[in-house]
Amino acid sequence: MRHLFRVLGETLKLTFQQLWLNKLRTFLSLFGITVGIFSIIAILTAVDALKNNINQSINSLGDNVLFVNKWAWTFDGPSDYPWWKYFQRPNVKLENYKYVQSKSKLAEYVTYELNPRIPPEVSYKDKKTHKAQISAVTDNYGKVFQLDIAQGRYLSSMEVGNGLNVCVIGGDISDKIFKNISDPVGLELRMGGKPLTVVGVIARKGEDLLGFNYDKVVIVPLDYYARNFSVDENQIDRTLEIRSKPGVSLEELKQELIGIMRAARKLRPTQEDNFSINQLSVIAKGFDSVFDSLGMVKWVIGAFSLIVGGFGIANIMFVSVTERKAIIGIKKALGATRSDILLEFLLEAIFLCMMGAVVGLALVYVMCYFATDATGMEFKIGALNVAIAFGISFILGILAGIIPAYLAATMDPVEAIRSK
Repeated sequence: MRHLFRVLGETLKLTFQQLWLNKLRTFLSLFGITVGIFSIIAILTAVDALKNNINQSINSLGDNVLFVNKWAWTFDGPSDYPWWKYFQRPNVKLENYKYVQSKSKLAEYVTYELNPRIPPEVSYKDKKTHKAQISAVTDNYGKVFQLDIAQGRYLSSMEVGNGLNVCVIGGDISDKIFKNISDPVGLELRMGGKPLTVVGVIARKGEDLLGFNYDKVVIVPLDYYARNFSVDENQIDRTLEIRSKPGVSLEELKQELIGIMRAARKLRPTQEDNFSINQLSVIAKGFDSVFDSLGMVKWVIGAFSLIVGGFGIANIMFVSVTERKAIIGIKKALGATRSDILLEFLLEAIFLCMMGAVVGLALVYVMCYFATDATGMEFKIGALNVAIAFGISFILGILAGIIPAYLAATMDPVEAIRSK
């Protein structure tokens, strides 16, 4: 063990000398390793961040919630079912909500939501925004999605049932129209010119990849919205949302809902469903092809860069063996074995590749810092990705250094000394 540490210490010393004496050659050789490691680890880190964002979104919204409306979130159904048939389907109506609520045995909470495609203006005094996402809802909406209220409270059953002019707003809406007001609860904003009293503010969570963003939402009672604004079929998206009871799988709930919805719409056994039942995992699966494509890109770019870098390291090692022939001969004459020489040059090649990995990981760390700041998603280098980077560099160092190390180890000491 002491012998190994001595060889390692000498190798590191010689390697630093070579790097310092041949700065440009070293930079060009390590550049390929750095780019390869950066490409692979950066994409792995980005994919991890995207997957975590999706999983957090599903967990925050509820992974046991089903959505019933006319549109399917993906068109993975029968190939003979064209998109225009979805368009011709009837919207989910309030009576469908009431029927499901009364008939379902597997649902814990059921709610109904209207979303205008062109939302009315939301304002407070001289501050206003057209970017609010309006949700007109029935009772239990806050329980279906388990909203995290940062200030105030959620809408009460009495307020929703009587269609009172109250609302719960997201963090972005609060900051936008109640600028410099730390607590907007109790204040009166206007939506499309109609007064609304703020009773709660939803905790800020940031935008997610699934398209759900409660930071910009204004939640109002459905009856209030229907009384004051247009509910034109062509201008409103309507969704029935159901949370399953504990211990009930989504598939069980889905099969029950299919039967209830068919009964509610009086569909005959031979008629096809004129509604879709969606779940968040469907959207998450839609990203799998994107992640697969990124995986291909990272290995293509990384492989080319690592091959170039590997040849660069091999070139350094061949030059190093040539320049140190006399030293190799002297070491052999003094009793150094073939394995000592082989180990010395292999360790040098591995160390050079590890240096490229360290620089590549440092660049990924910088990328993570700026990406997190720019997107709001958390980008961080996982321990597995660090292990992958050093594992690739270790293997590449062996491949790049094995031939030069073998040539050095098998060199005739007399001829090597004479080359001086």
